[in-house]
Amino acid sequence: MMSGRCQPSGRTGLRRKQLLLCCAVFVGAEWGHINLSSHANAQSAPAVTGKVGGVKKQVPVTKRKPAPRPRSIEGAVEDLEVRTSHRNAALHTAGAVTSIGGAEIRALNLNNPKDIAGFVPGLSAVEATSGSVPIFSIRGVGLDDFNASNMSGIGMYFDGIYSPFPVFYSGQMLDIQHVDVMKGPQGFDYGRSATGGAINYESVKPTDQFGGYLTWGYSSYATNTAKGAINGALTDRITDRFAFSYRNGDGWQKDLHNGNRYGASDLLALRNMTKFELDDKTSLLLNIHYTRNYGTPNSPQNTTTDSLMGLPVGTNGVSGSNRDATRVNVGDFPVSRRENGGGAALTLRHDFSFATLVATSAVDAYSRRIYDNFDGSRLERSDYYFRDNYFVQSQDIHLTSRTASPVRWTVGLFESFDHIDGLYKHMEKDLYELPSANFTSDYRQQNVSFGVYTNNVVKVTNKFRLIFGGRYSMDQRSYFGGTVDNDGAVSGVPMANLTHISQTRYNNRFTGKVGAEYQVTPDVLLYATISNGYKPGTYYSAAVGSQQALSYVRPENLVAYEVGAKAALFNRTLTLQGALFDYEYHNRQTLVVANTLTGVAGTLGNIPRARSRGGELQARWVTPIKGLDFNAGFSYMDGIILKAPSSVRGMSLIAPISNNTVLPFSPRFSWDAVARYQWNLSKNYTMAYQVSYTWKDNQIDGLADPNGITDKISSMGMRLALRPANSKWEASVWVDNLLNKHGNTYSFSSNDNSRVEYRQTPRWIGGDLTYNF
Repeated sequence: MMSGRCQPSGRTGLRRKQLLLCCAVFVGAEWGHINLSSHANAQSAPAVTGKVGGVKKQVPVTKRKPAPRPRSIEGAVEDLEVRTSHRNAALHTAGAVTSIGGAEIRALNLNNPKDIAGFVPGLSAVEATSGSVPIFSIRGVGLDDFNASNMSGIGMYFDGIYSPFPVFYSGQMLDIQHVDVMKGPQGFDYGRSATGGAINYESVKPTDQFGGYLTWGYSSYATNTAKGAINGALTDRITDRFAFSYRNGDGWQKDLHNGNRYGASDLLALRNMTKFELDDKTSLLLNIHYTRNYGTPNSPQNTTTDSLMGLPVGTNGVSGSNRDATRVNVGDFPVSRRENGGGAALTLRHDFSFATLVATSAVDAYSRRIYDNFDGSRLERSDYYFRDNYFVQSQDIHLTSRTASPVRWTVGLFESFDHIDGLYKHMEKDLYELPSANFTSDYRQQNVSFGVYTNNVVKVTNKFRLIFGGRYSMDQRSYFGGTVDNDGAVSGVPMANLTHISQTRYNNRFTGKVGAEYQVTPDVLLYATISNGYKPGTYYSAAVGSQQALSYVRPENLVAYEVGAKAALFNRTLTLQGALFDYEYHNRQTLVVANTLTGVAGTLGNIPRARSRGGELQARWVTPIKGLDFNAGFSYMDGIILKAPSSVRGMSLIAPISNNTVLPFSPRFSWDAVARYQWNLSKNYTMAYQVSYTWKDNQIDGLADPNGITDKISSMGMRLALRPANSKWEASVWVDNLLNKHGNTYSFSSNDNSRVEYRQTPRWIGGDLTYNF
């Protein structure tokens, strides 16, 4: 452990003022609704509100209990209604939005949050390590860092709960109602400021109708899955929904020498939602959730270490252009993981006569212990042990107009506090040819964020509307710690501090959005927007041998220009969304590979100027052929550096970066397509067949890294399902990666300049049986 470890200071006055202000607003809103509701007409009809792309929709409903209706697979009837409502709202909202419904997620066998990337134009998602660090990027904007302590430029939300760090969105998707992906700078309708976009994962909410489902599945590598949900009323005003998911299977990778298995799964997720109807206008939703992952991490492959050392192929790594993706070379390194996380959230919703108040308060924690064969070889030249604990608290309160007026408006405030206690041990004994050579990054990081925001849509004529939005953000980031030379491999003194920082940085920024919408017809919308976003400064948390590599990385800024069109044609059987965008990037935070005191190492730097341009197209077509429909998406992106750095904070780069270099995580082309056909085998049974295909171009994973480029990645899937007319059960068989593609999905240079690659999961065949009740 690092000697002289600096303890973080107490919460500052800014933090206290933010909490007091948020609590005052929350308590005031609650007191206000109690006083107002005591005078409300008990027979008045409340309104159900939903948000897609930042727009609220109100639908009057009564309090009558809904009449029973036939159930469908995992609530597909309800899912269809909600999905249709969301897509209709999205068609009348400025900005590119992709929505995927729960039934589609299940049919496409999307199990993890990053799996949706194959079916969202312009979205990329990869695993940067073997230990729960998914990297998301929208239109080339996101996170370029394999450390779990850094925040993405993409706002990630689960049931309205802001999740700042990758560890919180590395588990399973559980009982999902729909996922919305919104592109471009965000933070004007809810949540935190984001440069690239926001992804909202919404779960199925409790209702008073009793029902549920149970699903059991079996697939390749002896993988068993079980998932289910039960829903119903506890009292006349309290409803509850409990959902779970469990996955357990053998490893799909096998060591060349000892036969050990890697990539085994052992994941559990639980969530309980309880809704309290306090009166006809007010409700509280309590969300309690837990996840754990005790599986064995997969291992990357090191493809050049043997040739660099003049050894036979397979001695320490793997090699060959047609090498088996399931074969790895780990040796006796104790690859393992122990991850646990959970939290609770409380959402208050109250309908005033003029507006709807939504206030969400959440607390989450996560603990991670992972041994990662980071260098992909059986030698201990660049392996990691990650031990970190996360605590996140956030609160969002916003008020949205609900009366018919020329102005639709939203005003709100957001605050959050998070703390990380981390220890990352970098193990390199075989690189230094010593019995032990460990370098430990031992640090504490805490962040305080506060923002006030507004978004307004002004009706100028019946067809023309103007958009005005603004946000003021304040961020405080503190970092205490550095890198310790545990064994004196570099300094000659065991436990010597190689680097150390104890500092706090403050950022504040105004961001905004202006635009216009033109409703050509009720089903055709044209729009144009200009917006900007900002991401606070950060630190690089991995073990490094240079003070400059650990130093503060400046905030990044983005200005986004977008024009688009949305249409529902041919009696709404064909829906189209298209957009063209042009992003101007300033001080982009990005991962680079530099020369440090302890050798080649990654660090974060700023790209002074960059640009990303492109276009996207989405289509959904219910064909004239009964039961046949198509979905498709296409994306083109041209992301380049306009002003390249020659060095990073005085450190030389292992490879030069030139102007017009392609930006990381910016595949030039990508496309996806899904075809579904459903027909009646008889009056009692229905069969459904689905085929899907996704394709993404090469992309850069790290600048100044000659090994940091992926393959073109494609995957084909099929599914065949049978169910009775009453949808009481469903049996299905499926296959993912039917053509057994094995491209590299993420690659980088190890400390000895060898090439390390993560490979595509092989062909996976399985079947599921679902029972509905």
